[in-house]
Amino acid sequence: MTIKLLAVGDLHLGRQPPGLPASLQARRDEFSPAAAWQRVVDLARRQSVAAVLLAGDVAESSQDYFEALPRLRTGAAALQEAGIELLAVSGNHDVDILPRLIADVPGARLLGSGGEWQCVQVPGRAAAGAERVSIWGWSFPDWRVHQSPLAQLPAPSGPGPHIGLLHCDRDQSDSPYAPVRSEELRQSGLDAWLLGHIHQPDALDAARPTGYLGSVVGLDAGEPGPRGPWLIEIEAGRIQRFEQRAIAPLRWQRLDVDITGADSPAAVASALAGQLAAFGAALAAARDQPDVIAMRLHLTGDCDMPGEDIEAALPEADQHLALPGAETIQWFVERREIDTRPVIALARLAERDDQPGLLARRLLILQRDPDDPARRALLEAAGEHLRRSMADNRWSQLPGPTPDPATLAEWLRRRGQDALRAMLAQERG
Repeated sequence: MTIKLLAVGDLHLGRQPPGLPASLQARRDEFSPAAAWQRVVDLARRQSVAAVLLAGDVAESSQDYFEALPRLRTGAAALQEAGIELLAVSGNHDVDILPRLIADVPGARLLGSGGEWQCVQVPGRAAAGAERVSIWGWSFPDWRVHQSPLAQLPAPSGPGPHIGLLHCDRDQSDSPYAPVRSEELRQSGLDAWLLGHIHQPDALDAARPTGYLGSVVGLDAGEPGPRGPWLIEIEAGRIQRFEQRAIAPLRWQRLDVDITGADSPAAVASALAGQLAAFGAALAAARDQPDVIAMRLHLTGDCDMPGEDIEAALPEADQHLALPGAETIQWFVERREIDTRPVIALARLAERDDQPGLLARRLLILQRDPDDPARRALLEAAGEHLRRSMADNRWSQLPGPTPDPATLAEWLRRRGQDALRAMLAQERG
C-alpha cells in the first residue's frame, strides 16, 4: 500500500505579490500565497494524501494573524473532511503566531512546540494495520536560535521511514536561524529531511530526499522558476517518489533572447516572439502551469542597435498578454536587461586610439582572471569612486552594502557595453 504526503515549504501568508502591472492589480489576491495555499489543499484532496506537512514560515509575521487564520481554517477544514492530517513546525517568521494559529484551527497540529523534538506516526489511508510513516518535527522556541536543534534529536524508533520536518539554516555556522550541518542531517538516522527557510528549492528526488522545499510561490523576482509543494510517495517502508508540483499561480521567469544580427525593432520583436513561442509550447506540455508569468527579458547576442531602439520593440511594462503556445497563460514584462555585445570584436575596437577604443580595452581587462593585477586595479578604482559617492549626503540613504568585486565587475561590464553601443551608434549616425 502507498502512503502519500504533500510537503509545503515557506508559505508566508500575508504577503502580496509585488510589481504587478496596473492591469492585474485588481486580481492580485489570485496570485498571492493565500491562493497558492488553496491550490495545495485542492491538490492534497485530489491525490488523497495522508498528511500535509508545513515546514515553517507559514505566516509572514505576527501582524498577519487575521489574514492567515481564515485561510488556514478553511484549508484545514477541507483537509479534515477528506481525512487528511495537517502537521506544521514554526520557523523564525512565525515563531509567535503559528502556535496561536494552530490552536485556533481544528484539525491542525504543531510539532515540536517549545523547541522539543516530537514524533507522530501517520497511517496510510487504507484499512487498519496498514503502513505508517514517522514524522519528526521541531519548532522555533524563539526568534533567534544559535545552536543546532539536531544536537537534541533522539534516536529514531518506531515504524519507518522516518522523515524530519525542520526550519533551519543549512551549513551556515554563525546563523541565528537554527544552523545545522549537512553532515548532521546525514548522520541523524532519519531517511529524509524536509527543510524550510531557504526559498530556492533543492533538486529533490527519491535518491536525494533531503533538502529545501523552497517557497510555495515565488515572493518576488529573486525567486524565479517553478514553485509548488512536493508530492512524496512511500511504499514498502521506503520513499519511492519525490516530485515537485508546480501549481503556484504566479511564476517569476527569466527569458534569454538572442538578438544576434538584429538591425531593427522588428527583428528584435521577431526574435522575442520565437523565444516566447518555444517557452509557451514547453509550458503547455507540462503537467502544471501558472496563471501568470512575470518575465525578466534578458537580451543577448552580437548587436549594435542602441538600447532605446531595442526597448522600442518590447512590450510595455504595464500590460499583460497571452503567452504564445499557451494562450491561457498571461505574461508581463517584469524587467528588461539588455546585455548585447558590439558586432565588432572588442579586440579590434581596442586597437583604436579613441574613446570607443579606450572603453573596449577596459572591457577586455574585466574579462581577465580575477587575480590579474590590471583587473584588480580597475575594480579597486571603481570601488573607491563608489565609496566616495556613497559617502555623499545626497546618496547616504540609498539601501544596500558596498558590492563585492564580482558584482561590481558585472555592473561595469554591462554599463560599459551600454556606453560602447551608444558610441558606435553615434558614429554611424
